[in-house]
Amino acid sequence: MAAVTVIAILSSYATSGILSEVERSALVVLVIAAGLWTTEAVPLVATSFIIPLLQTLMGIQSFKAALTPFFDPVVMLLLGGFLLALAVEKNDLDEFFAYQMISKFKADARFMVLIFMVTTAFLSMWISNTASTALMLTMALRLTETVKDKRGNFSKIIVLSIAYSATAGGLSTLVGTTTCAMAAGFLKDMIGYEITFLGWMGFGLPITLLMVLTIWVVLLAIFPIDVEEITSLSIHRKPLTEKGMHTLVVFIFSILLWITGRLPEPLAQALGWPGHGLSSSVVAGIIAVLLFASDIIDERDLGRANWSTLLLIGGGLSLGGALDVSGLVLRISDSLMLLTGGRPEIVTIALVAVFGLGISIFASNTASAGILLPIAISLGSTTSISPIILAVVIGISTSLDFMLPVGTPPNAIAYSTGKVSMRDMIKAGFALDVIGATITILLASYLWPYLI
Repeated sequence: MAAVTVIAILSSYATSGILSEVERSALVVLVIAAGLWTTEAVPLVATSFIIPLLQTLMGIQSFKAALTPFFDPVVMLLLGGFLLALAVEKNDLDEFFAYQMISKFKADARFMVLIFMVTTAFLSMWISNTASTALMLTMALRLTETVKDKRGNFSKIIVLSIAYSATAGGLSTLVGTTTCAMAAGFLKDMIGYEITFLGWMGFGLPITLLMVLTIWVVLLAIFPIDVEEITSLSIHRKPLTEKGMHTLVVFIFSILLWITGRLPEPLAQALGWPGHGLSSSVVAGIIAVLLFASDIIDERDLGRANWSTLLLIGGGLSLGGALDVSGLVLRISDSLMLLTGGRPEIVTIALVAVFGLGISIFASNTASAGILLPIAISLGSTTSISPIILAVVIGISTSLDFMLPVGTPPNAIAYSTGKVSMRDMIKAGFALDVIGATITILLASYLWPYLI
């Protein structure tokens, strides 16, 4: 922590003739936040608390203004998503979905892997990728015990495919991965643009589908197997309880509310109804009330919500506010323009995507997004590239690492099974990182302009 503080002070001193006093103060906050988040010299949540305190002490914003982002609508959106995920797990609805998609299959081993992947990706759209990975690996490891593969690669493929598809699945919805919701939150706060739940799916779902298929093909190519057909997987599942049925109803109702907030113009004209008009965050609040009112969850379950992540997001949004209010974000984006000026738009998009992916390999994806999103949005606002596209690129690329166990919680869970080595993960993950970044860059350059 001392080293980070020294670097922050030196950065302020080195820019004394270049930046204004408030910009230099914001630079100190940025360097300290980035340094602590990257090195984890103190807990990530503690850094989130340091950010508003430093802003107040250094005269960037009042304490009230610096704390406001901790209560941003995006925090409510994720809290509602977390509570819905808790209800799904508490009442075994996740097991119900997995059972319906897997238990009765008797098929080619390669196709069975794909079924596991699709199921995991679907679960990760609505519950945490950590929970979906843990659940599906429990079933998958039971399957590997009955399968004989002379090359010993089947267990590697099934473990990695589940972890990787959990990461890919979370990219397709605003509640699937925190960085997606953060991108939506920063866009709303900085330029007033609101990405609807269905609107985000237009960006993220194609990447999820393409990545699931890519992961399947790449893993089978790198780790060939000798297994042909496997028998159906015997899974013991208790029938849904009454609360489980209530949870299923609320779950379906939640999805319908989220995707009908604001319908795309062609669909709205065809139906004669533009959508109910409630934001995704308001819908999340309604969901939370329904879950408590129907006694699906209670106050004791609140402690299981991912509060550390919510506080981390609040810190990221507060940091973004400091960069914006001080004007430092414009200075940074102007400097980046010197690097990207005159280059094709796809080159700038590629640089943003690669930088987002690169920093998230070593740092928390949520923290990485908190640092990079305000810079990307400002860069888009001062160039011909839409800030919406650059924000979505950061939201996705910072959650697109497959290479190291520390990259994402699913990666860590996969590595902890002992079925894969670090070398296995790097070999497969590096290829998938490159392909994932390429897919994101191409879609951002040639498809996403038509979605905004």
